[in-house]
Amino acid sequence: MKFNITDSEFTGLFAFLAAWGQAIGVWAVGVAILTVLVQVVFAIAVYRDATELDRTRNLIIAGPAIWGIATLIGGVITAAIYWAMHHSRLNPDIPIAATETTETEET
Repeated sequence: MKFNITDSEFTGLFAFLAAWGQAIGVWAVGVAILTVLVQVVFAIAVYRDATELDRTRNLIIAGPAIWGIATLIGGVITAAIYWAMHHSRLNPDIPIAATETTETEET
């Protein structure tokens, strides 16, 4: 069995593959720009929060600048680690909230 591909079919297939490759390239650049933008925003947010938090209590492991740079490099995962260490119940400085309510029942 022989496959006979004409020149016009080959040219059409090549044009389609070239366009598909360009679309994937544009998409990849867009995702890279979005990733960098998100990491910069998270790094700024972590730095600002760490600066405010450093005024009231000691930061764990590093200061605000190091946490900001680490978030810039590590991204959302580093921001999540920062939050877990400083704002969750994993931090012993965070008080346990009262479990009883102060509302009174009316009948």
